[in-house]
Amino acid sequence: MIKEFFKDKFEYDFLSNKKWIEHLTEHEESLSPYILKSMSHIINVHHIWIYRVQQKKQESFTWDVLPIDYWFKLSQENYQQTVEFLESIDFKEKVNYHDEEGVEMEKETIDILYHILQHNTYHRGQISYELRRLNLPVPVFNFISYTS
Repeated sequence: MIKEFFKDKFEYDFLSNKKWIEHLTEHEESLSPYILKSMSHIINVHHIWIYRVQQKKQESFTWDVLPIDYWFKLSQENYQQTVEFLESIDFKEKVNYHDEEGVEMEKETIDILYHILQHNTYHRGQISYELRRLNLPVPVFNFISYTS
């Protein structure tokens, strides 16, 4: 049941990112550096967390600005790795890792997975605000609509 819950939510998250990436790509010439940095941040942080839980060395860092034409590929890789990870985990298992400041931490896998989803939603909200500030259209992809 927990596995299905997270599979569904990560599918929604992936499709949300896909819609946002398509939308932002259409308006690439009008985007602020803040939007480029924030969308890259969403993708980077998902990558970092999924690598942490798999005990792998990350390939990007929190605030690296990614080329816009890589966003979808990296987002798709994050999603695929997450789905594969969901097939093989104990959700109560604790993961030991070091944060970006080198502080040793320990969290349950289920909390890390939930954090990834919340983090992505939070930053898409910030990007929405910035798009409005720039008088650009904002894509809508609400979870409740996705479930219909």
